[in-house]
Order: sequence, then C-alpha cells, then structure tokens
Amino acid sequence: MNYDNPQLISALAAEYVLGTLRGKARERFEALKFENENVVKEIKYWESHLNEMALHLQPIEPREYVLQNIRQRLGFVGAETSGSDVPVNTGSVRQFKQHKSTQKDKHIVWKWWSGLATAAALILAVLVSKNIKVDTTQQVQSLAVISNEDAQILWSIDVLANDIRVKVTSFVPNLPNNDYQLWIVPASGAAPISIGVMQQSGEFYLSKPVEFDNIDIAALAVSKEPKGGSPNGAPTDVLYAVELALM
Repeated sequence: MNYDNPQLISALAAEYVLGTLRGKARERFEALKFENENVVKEIKYWESHLNEMALHLQPIEPREYVLQNIRQRLGFVGAETSGSDVPVNTGSVRQFKQHKSTQKDKHIVWKWWSGLATAAALILAVLVSKNIKVDTTQQVQSLAVISNEDAQILWSIDVLANDIRVKVTSFVPNLPNNDYQLWIVPASGAAPISIGVMQQSGEFYLSKPVEFDNIDIAALAVSKEPKGGSPNGAPTDVLYAVELALM
C-alpha cells in the first residue's frame, strides 16, 4: 500500500478517527504515526473537524417504535415464526433479536460514516488538485478545545489568519456578575497576553494579537474576571489552560 499517497492517508485517517479502521490495518496505521508526520497532521485534522461537528449535535433518544420501524424497513426484523412446539421465552428471544438488530444498525451507521469521511477526503483532494481558490483568511491554522473535568466541551477555538473564532457550548456556566477572558500563555514564561473578553454564548470572533504569530505559545487560557475584563492586564482567576493543536 502506497502510504505516500495523500488521498489515501487522509481517507485512512478519517476511518481511524471514526473507529472504523480495525484489526491489522489499524495497527499498521498506528505504527505510521511514529514514522510519518503527515499521518499525525491528518489525524489531528479529522479529530478537529469531527469534534467541531459534535458541538452542533444534540443527542436524541428515539422511541422504541421508531427504532422498530427503521429495523423493519431495513429488513432486519420480520415476522417472528417458530417451527417448534417447545415453549419459548419470547421476552428473551425478542431481546436477543433486538440486540442483533441494534448491532447490525450500528454496523451500517459506521459504514455510512466511514464512506462519508472517505468521500470528504477525496473531494478535498480534488479541490486541491484543481487549484480552486479558497479564502485563506478563513482557513484554520491551529485550534484548541477546552473541556471541563467531566470531559464536556466548553469552548471550541479556531485560530484563523486575522481572527480567532470561538464557539461556546451550553456547558459553559453563565456568570452574570463576571466575564470570561481569553489569554495567550507564552512559552518563554513571559506574562500572559490578553486576546479579549469572551461572550458567554453563541459564536463570536476576537482580533488576533500580533504576538500570536511571532512567539512560541505554550497554551491558551481562560480566566474569570470582573465585568469588562481584567482590571490590571493580568489574569485574575485562571480556570482552564490548553495547548494549541497546529493544523
């Protein structure tokens, strides 16, 4: 297999992140992470985009009759017949069949996601190969995902050419008497640099400080501040800090 093919690497990375790349193929791909930096980049790319997609998904548990109708339409559930006069625990049989149906449903869903990810990777490759012009100011250069102790995503932060795009999730606690503020933490150990006060809901943009592209950054941090932001140019109460992932 030609692992120098960027389209192949992207497709395999998508399946790896989704979990549909299994067995020996997954083991070989994991080994490539230590040999090929392009593999690491593609994995981070798909992780970031699938995580961003997850921010907009609201989990809904369908009612049982809806699942049953879906299974029947897919052909996984038919009329229950028995050619034996031996008494059968119908409850156990039903649970067993539902379990098998659920496993088949999951298999189809994962295959669908795998196909979608692979198709997306191939479409991206076609766009690049045709030199289609894109707005480079909106391309993500690096990103960070800040989560709480329960692994719930609070903020998704995309670093663009001129701005920083922040998406706030419903898990961010509302602070009626305070503000959240975003900071650059320089790797040199110098004082944190303010990016700006953050909105407490929705999606918004902050201007990217000139220092962002001129220094080594150890992390981005979020602090709790009085209304209007830090009164002295330094973080008051640092709540979270996370490293940037380069794209």
